[in-house]
Amino acid sequence: MDSKRPDLLSTGEVARLCGVTRDAVLKWIKKGKLPATRTPGGHFRIPREACQEWAMEAPSVEEGTSPMGEVGEPGPLRCWEYFGHSGSPREACENCLVYLARAENCYRLAKLGEESGHRLHFCRHDCRTCPYYRACQGLATEILIITRDEGLIRRLEVQADPERISMRFARSGYEGSAIVSTFSPALVLMDSDLAEVRTGTLPESILQDERIPAARVVVACRKDHEEHFEDLPVQTVPAPFTADEVERLAAQVARVEANAPRDVA
Repeated sequence: MDSKRPDLLSTGEVARLCGVTRDAVLKWIKKGKLPATRTPGGHFRIPREACQEWAMEAPSVEEGTSPMGEVGEPGPLRCWEYFGHSGSPREACENCLVYLARAENCYRLAKLGEESGHRLHFCRHDCRTCPYYRACQGLATEILIITRDEGLIRRLEVQADPERISMRFARSGYEGSAIVSTFSPALVLMDSDLAEVRTGTLPESILQDERIPAARVVVACRKDHEEHFEDLPVQTVPAPFTADEVERLAAQVARVEANAPRDVA
């Protein structure tokens, strides 16, 4: 099947058209509410005509549907909950207009600037680089993967769904730091095969990096490396990992529903 056909839409395109998340679109497909076929690579494609009909018939936001979920589901997390600790705001958020006003869409207020009281604490460039904004809009989750396993990098580049995740690769902490200067990952996944990861130096550096204060840190543990990370506030997964594992982690950090846990550690 040709994924470039104009009469077929990806789940991300449907999400943007209907104003919902990709997870909501997947639920519609699984419940049989939205017809879909699969590409040879296993990705869903939805007929444009069926999507347009569904968008017209689906309940609107005013009728009780949150842009982040279906009717009857909890509403979206606000930015201070997304970036906070177990839903509690960080100290930097407590004097921000968005938190004080309990506004749902920080990105709608960002244009007002700091003069209005929006602290812009997590705003580095523009909203499209913000993990929270990208999650709200159903955009690909940005991920930094630090590993020197070239075979793993090649497999991920081929297997990963670019509509679900956007990856950058670094072979060392130094290279990763340079990438973070212009890239704001929602998730940093690092390989314990690197000595700077096993010693805890790199995980701690990422956790303290003020350029990416909300990035989730996950360590892919090689055999017998688990004990190195018992005292660090990071999640661990087995290494080597697959594209499916990366996409699962991406979905974990991209959730914005109010009943979704934010801490991955």
